[in-house]
Amino acid sequence: MSDETKAKNKRGIYLVGFSGSGKSTIAQLIGRMLQCPVCDLDRLIVQRSGMTIPVIFQKEGETGFRLRETEALREASKEGAFVVATGGGTIVQPENRVVMGRTGWIICLEAQPRNLLARIQKQMQGSEPDAIRPMLDSVDPLEQIRAIKHIRQTAYSLADWTVHTDRLTPEQVAAEVVRAAQLLDQSPEPPAIQDIVGAPRIIP
Repeated sequence: MSDETKAKNKRGIYLVGFSGSGKSTIAQLIGRMLQCPVCDLDRLIVQRSGMTIPVIFQKEGETGFRLRETEALREASKEGAFVVATGGGTIVQPENRVVMGRTGWIICLEAQPRNLLARIQKQMQGSEPDAIRPMLDSVDPLEQIRAIKHIRQTAYSLADWTVHTDRLTPEQVAAEVVRAAQLLDQSPEPPAIQDIVGAPRIIP
């Protein structure tokens, strides 16, 4: 990729979306494409806490985990040109949306619930035993995904761009995210808008 192309990506890229949407994989691909730092928020939380995600949920509950998540996000947002793979619920917190909106483009990776479940199950069979969130430990995980995703969908809709990943390869998704970031960098600055989920969306 040329220096001119890399220069157009002036802001960070925050990948949001439900577990199984491919955020961690796509972030790594984008990092190689743009030659920029990559941060996986969940891994940063694990490194800082010395605990796995399930253990944090067990000891501190979701409230404790979300506090750690916000602290990790603030740390990641100070890294300059970067791509951050967020957790599935990161964008739901208004303070997190403010941090992401100030420092980067929020790009949502979307997928159908059945595809999300298939990807999560594949992750669990591989080298990522902690990939699944404790909240997905259910008798009917597909229905649980549908229910949680429905609750979060309004927050996901606040992203600057959405990429539907169901029929795309990881490489195609990464290329689409980079294209989206370049278009957003070149777009005129919109007026400040009200975050309909709870906090004002601040456009720098």
